[in-house]
Amino acid sequence: MASPSHVDRWVEAHGHQRVLDYHEGQYSSPYRSTVLFCDWLMAEGLLDESVACSLLDVGCGMGGNGYYIARRFPHLSYRGLEINTDFVRRGNALLRQKKVQNCRLQAGNLFAPPTDAFRRFDGVISFQVLSWLPTLEEGLRAMAGFRPKWIAGTSLFFEGNVSATIELKDYTIPVAGSDHSISYCNVYALKQTEECFARFGFPDFRFKRFDIDIDLPKGSHGGLGTYTELLADGRRLQISGPIILSWYFILAMAA
Repeated sequence: MASPSHVDRWVEAHGHQRVLDYHEGQYSSPYRSTVLFCDWLMAEGLLDESVACSLLDVGCGMGGNGYYIARRFPHLSYRGLEINTDFVRRGNALLRQKKVQNCRLQAGNLFAPPTDAFRRFDGVISFQVLSWLPTLEEGLRAMAGFRPKWIAGTSLFFEGNVSATIELKDYTIPVAGSDHSISYCNVYALKQTEECFARFGFPDFRFKRFDIDIDLPKGSHGGLGTYTELLADGRRLQISGPIILSWYFILAMAA
């Protein structure tokens, strides 16, 4: 039997119960990054609780972010695109159960969207997606290809002019044919990110560092999963496995 592709391994790893719990958890309690990201987009004038808007969320998981966004912005139309069909099935079932009408998920690949209907959105958003792709450029090119008015997301960045490509091997979540799963945790230079957006027709670039304002406990499983360490100045480091997470919100407007 041929070895599974990297995508197959990723999908299998994300069927692990710990990962499922992470995605389902946001249906009961939204994550602080989601709340503050929406606050920022409101401050930038892109979201409004009384104004209609259409959003495409790429790599939406089970739609936990969409559930929060759809309820907070009732005039908004939210569509989630997710490659993991089990996530889509579980997420749509939860949305139906909670009687959310303006949010639905669809199975599909960011790099090969299923229909032209995916080119009719005001904004494209992504949560924790860009740093998990092999390269920044292919992710931004795919998002720009939807031709929205703006693109925004949360991911790992550095304000200096240095990027890092990081491949994680998680031995706490083995997959078929291997004793570990593989994922990326890349950190991109904001200057290079801005230049890449500009090449794809989105020259107005803005960013904001995300400093979490709550404590997160460390898990006992020895694998990935964000927890915080309090610094002397009151700020918190976010850590997952061996990586200190430099989270930022980014936004790029079309020309």
